[in-house]
Amino acid sequence: MDPHDPVPPPECPGFVDVSVRLTGFDEFALRGTGLVRLYHDTTVEQVGRAAVGRFLDDLAAAGGDPGGLTDEVSRDIARAITHLWYLGVWPQLSRSVHAALGREKPNTAFTVSPEAYTEGLVWQTFHGHPPGAKAPGFGTWTDPPPGAPAPARRTGEDAR
Repeated sequence: MDPHDPVPPPECPGFVDVSVRLTGFDEFALRGTGLVRLYHDTTVEQVGRAAVGRFLDDLAAAGGDPGGLTDEVSRDIARAITHLWYLGVWPQLSRSVHAALGREKPNTAFTVSPEAYTEGLVWQTFHGHPPGAKAPGFGTWTDPPPGAPAPARRTGEDAR
């Protein structure tokens, strides 16, 4: 890093690029969660650096399209990263993938951090709020969600 450059380079750019492809969310939204480094490190810790490298090679061979992944291990890694971004939970890998990775880590699902729950992309998909964590504000339940049609107004005898 150039000491005269006031803006440091972005953290984990390759992981963010892959995550954009997997989640459909843009870089701004992913970085806005504040969880890029944690999710990157969790992925490497859970599957190993070599498996992440093979996954990236397979994704490049598929033209960057996660739907084009043919290797079972790479597909499961893609699924796990996507699951992590949406729910804040590292999921259990399939038994065959866990065995193929030869990792000594337990193959269990776990919530990565308390912030991972509140920053899960799932809430943004329907303009929701994580219960008990980010209250939308008093009385906001009376308004329809963004993008929903306005409720029909009743008039005359219908209003009685």
